[in-house]
Amino acid sequence: MNFSQAEKYLNSLIDREKSQRAKYPESLDHFRRFLIDIGNPHKSLKGFLIAGTKGKGSTAHLIDAICRVAGYSTGLYTSPHLTSYRERIKINGKLISKERFASLIEELSMVKQKISVFETLTACAFLLFKRKGVDYSIFEVGLGGRLDATNVFDPEVSIITPISIDHQKILGETVEEIAVEKAGIFKANGINISAPQLPAVETVLKRKAYGNIKFIKDYEVISVSKEGTIFKLNDDKIQMGLIGRHQALNATVAISACGEAGIPIEIEKINKALSQFTIPGRFQIVRKKPYVVLDGAHNVASIKVLKQAILDVFNRPVLLVFSCLSNKDVGGMLCEIKPIVKKIYPTTILYPRTIKIEEITNNSKEVGIEIADIKENPIEALKKAISDATVDDIILVTGSFYLLGDILKNPPW
Repeated sequence: MNFSQAEKYLNSLIDREKSQRAKYPESLDHFRRFLIDIGNPHKSLKGFLIAGTKGKGSTAHLIDAICRVAGYSTGLYTSPHLTSYRERIKINGKLISKERFASLIEELSMVKQKISVFETLTACAFLLFKRKGVDYSIFEVGLGGRLDATNVFDPEVSIITPISIDHQKILGETVEEIAVEKAGIFKANGINISAPQLPAVETVLKRKAYGNIKFIKDYEVISVSKEGTIFKLNDDKIQMGLIGRHQALNATVAISACGEAGIPIEIEKINKALSQFTIPGRFQIVRKKPYVVLDGAHNVASIKVLKQAILDVFNRPVLLVFSCLSNKDVGGMLCEIKPIVKKIYPTTILYPRTIKIEEITNNSKEVGIEIADIKENPIEALKKAISDATVDDIILVTGSFYLLGDILKNPPW
């Protein structure tokens, strides 16, 4: 099996990320049986498991960077990807090779029982990290926590980043219900930590962890600019390439988690690792004159922190290229970002679950955002925004990581 054949095989499996009708499992029993057939590779791993509504991907990447600068080997598993499945599985910061990926997928395809795309990729990461003998495995939860495939892993540290409303049809209509699902990753005898939470969420997390939880709070943002973010943690100044006040929180959680795991925290080394550190799709500046910023914010809470980052860095309105998936609160997102939007360029995502463009235009009119132009194809929408912009304008592309992926496959800059 070569890489294209591996992709074809994955595309033949149930993909709950793409399907609007696919049911989520009621237990992890089926996946556990599959793992028995491949030798339970996850049972030999140690490391971190990260759930939450926003910031879990960035936190996972930051933990990976901190572990590596401390001299440890790492395996990192995140989702979704922007342009290739290979982005989800990394060894020591490097994408899994096409050859290794194809070989592992072929091996998993030989197992009699079939599992979903996400479960297959999770099993792939388990096998690779075991065979590479990494010191620390870092797993980002795909959705929720309690019933996510990553939750068969028994981590040293379980982490929950800020929780807010998202995926209501699957996780629950209230933040309390969602918190119960996320808290399913907590381990009774493990180390459980959390970012600051809403009072109602904090109450749930304390109850689900039986009081065995530490909430992270002690950090202070100093500055946010195009060059990155500077913040203070325990009287130490830390500088990183990631942009946004929220990234200071993510870094604080990551550093605290590593400390709880017994990894030496040397601020000089951490500054060296994080000062030039960036993650694709997180306030990613891909062009200047005009500026083009790509950000995967995809719910009201993440749009709110993105809005603050735009104000911190540019302090002026943007031309907004926007689309999202059909299960998202498009009205809430557009209402939240309206104060910093000059004009909107509604578009769609080249994906089965894309929102209808009429929903974006109708909601834009309702909240009072001027519609500049409508292009079904996201590349054409961005091209139009660039052609309309002056050299001093900022073009913001946001609403979904899948939108960013469509653009990054054929970037028009």
